[in-house]
Amino acid sequence: MSRASSGSYIVGQDCRLTLSAVALTIDGYGSPDRNFLKDTKPVVSPYGPRVIVFLVWGDDAVTAVARCLAQSCLPDYPILLATDLATATDSLPDGVHVIRSPMAFAGKVRKSTMLECLPKGLQTILFLDADTLVIDDISLGFDMAEKHGIAMAPAPHYSLADFRGFSQIMICEGVTPRGQMLYNSGVIFFNLDCPGVREVFDLGLALAEKYPVAPWGDQPYLTLAMEMLGFNPYTLSSSFNHRGFGEYLSGSLRVWHSYAALPANAKNLEPGYLHRYEQGTFIQGLKVPL
Repeated sequence: MSRASSGSYIVGQDCRLTLSAVALTIDGYGSPDRNFLKDTKPVVSPYGPRVIVFLVWGDDAVTAVARCLAQSCLPDYPILLATDLATATDSLPDGVHVIRSPMAFAGKVRKSTMLECLPKGLQTILFLDADTLVIDDISLGFDMAEKHGIAMAPAPHYSLADFRGFSQIMICEGVTPRGQMLYNSGVIFFNLDCPGVREVFDLGLALAEKYPVAPWGDQPYLTLAMEMLGFNPYTLSSSFNHRGFGEYLSGSLRVWHSYAALPANAKNLEPGYLHRYEQGTFIQGLKVPL
């Protein structure tokens, strides 16, 4: 179902599915007053086993997605764009599958509702923030998601407890700050058929609902959910989600995550050096043995 030929798909309006409402109850967490839809039989995705997903709202974000699609070297998988009921998407290229649904929350925390905004039956998903550019092979991310469930890169500010004072939420949830890693949620490879993956996203959403007025965005909630559930993701290098915040880059850059223009030398970094982004270009930061 392409955007050009079939218009937008609205979550919850696929009459081919037989659904029944059930309350979410997973190890005591979740919202007791929320009803979730549970399929009475397995749903086969019409999009195939691997998809690329954006979750955006507003004109600026759609423009950023159009930039990503025009400038990236994306694998040949279906592209789904989940958005609200009002955002215009006419500027997107043909072939993008637009999926509309009402959206809760404001700001980055809204990403916690991603699974609720997507159709049933999806398997392996690459979620990309709107301000990303894929410039090299990212097949490892898909493969590791299908093996381990989730594959993500650490955030440049990689201390979960020290990220905007998030230690207070950790302590409230009974998690002692001991140097736990914070993962960046702007690039997430995940497989919904792997055990525990849905529970991670469900708990991340439950935490976002429990602490809705907060400055953290979605990524510490998702990271804390993995900590609380004992879920161990495959950790990708920062080359799969490079923010250009001063962190060193080893080897090739695969995903540039920034509204800043892609540096002209991003695809031609000199071997034998760690590089860092500075004033619009990558500079040699440290010489390493070859």
